[in-house]
Amino acid sequence: MKFLFENLIGLLSISILVINTIVLSCLLIPLGLIKFFLPFVGLKIIFTNFIIKIGEIWIFINKIWVKLLHSPNWEVIGRENIKLGRWSIATSNHQSFADIFLLQDITNRKMPMLKFFMKYVLIYVPVIGISWWALDMPFLKRYTQKQLSKNPKLKGKDFNEMKRALKHYSLYPVTVFSFAEGTRFTHKKHLNQKSPFENLLKPKEGGLATAISLVNKIDYLVDFTIKFDSKKRSFWDYLCGRMNKAKIIIKEIKIPKKFRDKDLLQNKVLRSEFKEWINTLWFEKDVLLNNRL
Repeated sequence: MKFLFENLIGLLSISILVINTIVLSCLLIPLGLIKFFLPFVGLKIIFTNFIIKIGEIWIFINKIWVKLLHSPNWEVIGRENIKLGRWSIATSNHQSFADIFLLQDITNRKMPMLKFFMKYVLIYVPVIGISWWALDMPFLKRYTQKQLSKNPKLKGKDFNEMKRALKHYSLYPVTVFSFAEGTRFTHKKHLNQKSPFENLLKPKEGGLATAISLVNKIDYLVDFTIKFDSKKRSFWDYLCGRMNKAKIIIKEIKIPKKFRDKDLLQNKVLRSEFKEWINTLWFEKDVLLNNRL
C-alpha cells in the first residue's frame, strides 16, 4: 500500500513538474530569442534579469509542490555562506539528479542563480534545451584527442567557444556551478576509478578552472556537501518522496590569489597545483561525510 501511494505521489510530482516547465518555457523562449537579437548590451542585461526572475519562479513553484507532497527535511548548515550580489563558483558532491533540485531549492534568491555547465548536445533537448539557453546556462563543446588528430583546425576552438559563452558573465553577478566529479556517484564508477575517497569520485578541475579563467570577477568557491539519508537515489525515488531527508553543509572558501589568473585553464603547472587544491578540498569533504553527516 505504501509503495502504491509513493508511486501515485511520483506521478503527481512529475505531472506538476512538466506543466510548470512547459508553461514557464513559453515565456522564457520568446524572451530569450528577443534578447539574442537586441543590439544594445544595456537592453540585454534588462532582459536577462527578467528572464532570471522567471527561472526563479520556476524554482519557487518546484519548492512549493515538493514541500506539499514530500514534506522534506533539509538540514542546512552554513546558510550564511550563500550571498547575493557577488560572483562565485560553486561545486558539490553528486549522488543523484535530485541534487540539482535540492541545490536550487536552498539557493533560490539567496545567491545569483546557479549556472550549470552543460554538454553542448543538451541544447537540442526539446523545450528544456532552449529554455536553458535562454537562462544563459553555459553549453560547452569539447573535442577528443581523436577528433583533434583527424582535424587539427579544431585545436583551441573549444577554448574560444567557452570564452565566448562566458564573456557576458562579467556584466552581472553569477554563480557558475560545476559538479567536480563530472558524473553521479555509483559504487561501480567508484571501483572503476579506484577512487582514493570513500564516499566520492575523483574530482575534475576543468569546469572550475574554466570559470575562474574566463570570469575575472570570481573570488570565492562555495562548496556544498550533500548527504541523503535514503540509499535510493534515482530521480523517480525523489519524485516519490523517498529522498525527503538530507543534510547539507555549505562552506565559503576564498580562492588563493595565484589561481585567480586568466591563464589558469591553459597553464599546465598552475592547473596542476589547482587540481591538488581541489583534491585537498575533496579529502576534507570525504572526512565530513564520514564524521559529521
